[in-house]
Amino acid sequence: MLNPSEVSPVPWRNGAGTTRELAADTGPDGEPRWRVSLADLLEDAPFSSFPGIDRLFTALGPLRLTVNGSATDLERGDQLRFAGEDAVTVALDQPAQALNVMTRRGLYRAEVVLRSPAETGADGAVATVDLGEQIAEVFLSALA
Repeated sequence: MLNPSEVSPVPWRNGAGTTRELAADTGPDGEPRWRVSLADLLEDAPFSSFPGIDRLFTALGPLRLTVNGSATDLERGDQLRFAGEDAVTVALDQPAQALNVMTRRGLYRAEVVLRSPAETGADGAVATVDLGEQIAEVFLSALA
């Protein structure tokens, strides 16, 4: 089980926030195949661009994501998929966190299931993340 509090935050690629990389896999070509991270969202900010990457964003608190000009209000547990090259900003009424799963486009499709710590997890998760009051299980389906 991955514990985000044991991982030091690092600045986003664009410097507008921080994230904790919890698990990742790099292919033989050195290119990332998938990554699981926990973002600390402290203020309104643009997201970094990741061309060729698909993102599954799971909100862990209330926030608003605007993707290519279309705003969506999210509550804890709500998910949104978008392309890494999309123009994305987050707007907050209070600090929040989000679980991000990034996958190389055409290689994997990610799913995140949130469950209570008292519930038994499913087999096949590539990562299990301790979020305190919930556990996040990350599953990847190969597309290629």
